[in-house]
Amino acid sequence: MKTRYTQKYNPPVPVLRVRLGYAGNQPLSDSYEAIVDTGADATIVPEEVARKLKATPLNPGQLLTQWGDSHPITIYLLDVQIGDLVLPGVVVAADAETDEVVLGRNILNKLPLFLDGPLQQTDLLDDETVKRLRARQD
Repeated sequence: MKTRYTQKYNPPVPVLRVRLGYAGNQPLSDSYEAIVDTGADATIVPEEVARKLKATPLNPGQLLTQWGDSHPITIYLLDVQIGDLVLPGVVVAADAETDEVVLGRNILNKLPLFLDGPLQQTDLLDDETVKRLRARQD
C-alpha cells in the first residue's frame, strides 16, 4: 500500500490512510490522512471522532507536546484500520484541540513501513517483501 506524502506542510510529511472503529462495531469512521510521526509516543485522534464512534472513555490524561506545554486529553481503546490490516483495541489519546490523526510509535512499531523521502511516499510493505528484506540481515 503506497500513500503520497501530504503537501500541507513544508517539508512534506509522510502519511497513511486510516479508518477508526470502536469494539469491532460497524461502521468505521471516514478515512483520515494520518501523519506518520516516529517521534510521537502515542497515537492521537480528534476527540470528536471518538465521540462519533460512541467509544467509552477510559481515563483522563495530559498530553505533553514537544514544546513542553500540556493540555487535557481522554484515553480510549479504538480499532485502527490501515489498508487491510486491522489493529483492534489500540490505546489512543483523544484531543479536543486537534483535527488531525497522528500515528505514534504504539502503532508504528507494529508496521513494516518504508518511508521514501525522495519519492515522497509511505509504503506499508507486504509479507513477501518483509520476508525478503529480513532474510538479507541473516
